Amino acid sequence: MATDDHHVDNTTLRADGQREFVRLWTAASRRVHSYILTLVLNWTDAEDLLQDVGVTAWEKFGEFDARKDFVAWACGIARNKVLTFNQQSVRRLVISSELVEQLTDAVRLESAALEQQHEALQDCLSRLNEMDRQLLRLRYTPDLSVKVVSAETGRSVDAIYKSLQRIYARLNECVSRKLLLKGTP
Repeated sequence: MATDDHHVDNTTLRADGQREFVRLWTAASRRVHSYILTLVLNWTDAEDLLQDVGVTAWEKFGEFDARKDFVAWACGIARNKVLTFNQQSVRRLVISSELVEQLTDAVRLESAALEQQHEALQDCLSRLNEMDRQLLRLRYTPDLSVKVVSAETGRSVDAIYKSLQRIYARLNECVSRKLLLKGTP
């Protein structure tokens, strides 16, 4: 009986780990792909390397420290894959390991800055009144044009654009102020 309980616990833990990996990888893969593309300069090679990075990240996910930045961790794996790729590649443009390191550092800094911007934006969005948040939700609903938003709200298209412009300006000011207070440009 204890063996069955242990099996269920391991299965549950594995499923939770799989879900967490998929969530993190889905959010990070585009940025990892962009990083790889800056290093190999060939879309097809970057796609192949991204798949390799995803497999390796999955295999090593148990080593990932959840307190760390997943994008930076995945880019570290990508860096190693690119270095190996460049060493095995005779006829391709090879980027020096020093440049790879510089780009990796830049990605880490950019990743941290983007995370701070995202947090500031989320906080600023939560401070908007409900009507402004609803207008933003409607505007950014896929396949919903400003004309449809206008019809749904009973406001003119011009009024919708003016309201959105006002909301964007407030959000920009709020985010800029929060980042300035944190010392982030």
